[in-house]
Amino acid sequence: MSDSVFKVEILEDGPIKKVSVNGTVYDVDYNLGGDTIHSIIMNHKSHGVQISSVGDSTYEVKNKGDYFQVQVIDELKKLRLSRTSSKTVGRQVIQAQMPGVIQKVYVKVGDEVKAGDPLCVLVAMKMENEIMCPRDGVVASVHTSKGSAVESGALLCVLQ
Repeated sequence: MSDSVFKVEILEDGPIKKVSVNGTVYDVDYNLGGDTIHSIIMNHKSHGVQISSVGDSTYEVKNKGDYFQVQVIDELKKLRLSRTSSKTVGRQVIQAQMPGVIQKVYVKVGDEVKAGDPLCVLVAMKMENEIMCPRDGVVASVHTSKGSAVESGALLCVLQ
């Protein structure tokens, strides 16, 4: 099994979607034909693809005898995973990775937090994104509140 990473972007979202995969653009028409069977017409070629969820953001994809296991990771989750996998010591500044609105704040100054604990929820592009704690620590300061509009790079909280 290959550990290839592909960057997929939806450039135009309409009846026929324009999708970029690692910079190559495709015209894609898509229909659901059953619970797991999908009819995909890509660049005028039809594909009957079976897609089944097998776990958290992981799917099995079968197409004409080919089998793939695919994990879908959005940019925010990818960044979060890279931060939680690295060991950070000392003061840790948590910033918004995209503009949005703070829906919930789970922590207050003095709270002890563990790596992976949710700190707050940022709503961006109609999606709720939990901002997770990158390491164990204590909340030194909180710089946002419920309903606050934040820009990319805005300071959310600081850990000690």
